[in-house]
Amino acid sequence: MYTVGNDIQALVADIGSYSTKIGYAGDDHPQALYNSTTAAVKAQKQSSSSSSNFAKPPKRDFTTRCVDGANGDGDYELVNPVDPVTGWLFSPPSKNSANTSSSSLSSNEQATTSFADAWESHELVNSYLQHAFQHSLGLSRGNGALGEMDISVDYSHHHPLLLLDKSHTPPALRQRLLEIMFETHNLPSVFFLRDAIAACYAVGRTTATVVDFGYSGTMVTPVYEGFVERSGVLRNNACGARNIEERVLEMMDGLVVSQGGRKRRERMRRKAKEKLESQQQQQSAAEQPSPKKTKRDDKGHFIKEKGVNASSITIPDYLMPLYQVRSDNFTPRKEPFHAWSRLALAREIKECGLGVAVGPMGYVSSIAAPGEDGSADAAAAGEGVVVNPAAASNNMFLTSAKLPYTLPDGTNVEISTASRCDVVELYFGNDEQNSLYRDNIFDETVQKLEEYSKDVEDFITAGEDDEDGTNEDGANSIFSSSAARGDPYSNTSYRGEKSSRYAGSRRNVKKTHYSPNVISTKLYSACLPYLRPEPPNGSLDEGGAVSDVNDNYFHYLTSASPAQMVCDAVYRCDRDQQAKLLGDVVVCGGGACITGASGVVGSSALGGGAVGGASLLGDEQAFPDRLREEVEAIVHKHTMGWRVKVTSPNISERAICSWLGGSILGSLGTFQDMWISKQDYEEYGAAIVNRKCP
Repeated sequence: MYTVGNDIQALVADIGSYSTKIGYAGDDHPQALYNSTTAAVKAQKQSSSSSSNFAKPPKRDFTTRCVDGANGDGDYELVNPVDPVTGWLFSPPSKNSANTSSSSLSSNEQATTSFADAWESHELVNSYLQHAFQHSLGLSRGNGALGEMDISVDYSHHHPLLLLDKSHTPPALRQRLLEIMFETHNLPSVFFLRDAIAACYAVGRTTATVVDFGYSGTMVTPVYEGFVERSGVLRNNACGARNIEERVLEMMDGLVVSQGGRKRRERMRRKAKEKLESQQQQQSAAEQPSPKKTKRDDKGHFIKEKGVNASSITIPDYLMPLYQVRSDNFTPRKEPFHAWSRLALAREIKECGLGVAVGPMGYVSSIAAPGEDGSADAAAAGEGVVVNPAAASNNMFLTSAKLPYTLPDGTNVEISTASRCDVVELYFGNDEQNSLYRDNIFDETVQKLEEYSKDVEDFITAGEDDEDGTNEDGANSIFSSSAARGDPYSNTSYRGEKSSRYAGSRRNVKKTHYSPNVISTKLYSACLPYLRPEPPNGSLDEGGAVSDVNDNYFHYLTSASPAQMVCDAVYRCDRDQQAKLLGDVVVCGGGACITGASGVVGSSALGGGAVGGASLLGDEQAFPDRLREEVEAIVHKHTMGWRVKVTSPNISERAICSWLGGSILGSLGTFQDMWISKQDYEEYGAAIVNRKCP
């Protein structure tokens, strides 16, 4: 048993798809909070013997300016440790990983290349934790007057780490992460906590249905008496904060075209012409030309020098980020940096309350579905959209006051309350347009998972020949010390079975070191059943239900709305648990940080103050209340007596709700005997994480 001293605090880390949060247990807010998406240059494994995936880290902020300065974005790419399709700390094999092992490289280079290409996600986890340890948490000392961090002096091994992970993470991935924590960071003890359980602890619950509105999707997880009910876990990749930002972009692009129009294009051309002429004058003055000579044609007439042709400058008809407005000729950056900069601007509009708002129960979208006839209110809306005829009679937000917003290029637009509510209807709306959007994202997710499964199968097939970890001449490679036999990531380890990493006695035995290629192959083999969108052949019983042996495929994808997901997740659990799970629904995640529309209806746009005692941004509990009403409308159709209660932290803590739960748990004295110590890891192997951290 590991016991934390009174003067040593445990560390709590939550690596999400949008932000990474790391801090001390017992604190109210994480000390390290930064974006999980970063820019890095991927190393060329064919010409380098290094096992690292990245040649160099980013130099500066990549949202408002180019990463490589005057050289543009160079070879930088956007990377994120969390896979947006599955939500795991997982990297699918690259397209050339399977082909690399069959190339003309040596066996040593083959193993290095396959290992590095396969697990760049885990290398990013290492970098994020090391960055937080050295720069944000003060666990490294300076080595001089300049205050530079001395990487060789690391005090992180004195602090235990509580790491939050998703409820549907495969056991093999948890085992691999545990190995990284002990082998790479040399931590004294580690504990893996499900983020849904941590969210329950943050609001003082042990039994609840947790609805996590994340950046890449929405997860619904039933938690009963502190344990996750795996049969009820559901995920929808169409209801994420990123999808909301994309809808905000679509709305703003329409406003740029409809309200900017010809005046915007003329003003932007005039501004660009003045800027180019100023640059030409500065360049001419710097060159110090000879005395100007008047030019004449063959007939002796004076030739007028041509200036900048403003009509040749193309003005994009979409929301331009700040870097594009400042650039010459409004030239966009390469993808995906241009798309990310636009999403960052849409995120800013959303967070200030101008791009999104929660409508009341029964709200009808003001935008007509494809194929429906618009009414004369389309012109009255002033946004170039076709108004839904069903919403014209009962949508009071069509005629409410509009909010002004100034774009980075100086264009003034007005955002209607109906447009803001239409964006959030992606979460709650059951109309044809929103349902079709969720179905399309579901189909894309299934198709992506099928590609993942095929890539993993190809990678496993290509790596089977290198499992012995030997070179072509039969000598052992530098990555393996003895014969690498057995499976370190067994599929059955979720049920608490010990890993085959050790043989014979559990004490005083030499640990087998596997080559990186063997680790990648075994790890992908263990994760493959969880990547399949459909059960493999022979896994269905006579009644058509999934058998208990092969129930670990990715069967929790859905295209339903979050309210329907709550009901479906609860109904998958035992009958005796359903009433308690519906009695406590916890709403968390950054995607739920949306206020209501009541605070701005009839008010002057950003002028004056609050209306009727409400804040200018609206009611902070409008999102949980709308979800409760939607769930009640579904449940009370057949079970009138069941009570639905939705609990959520205030809007300032909603995005870090899971981290707060981990901070509370890590500071409890009764929790100290639950740590996985280094001694436990050396004795039982990495499979102990599936037994002590269910």
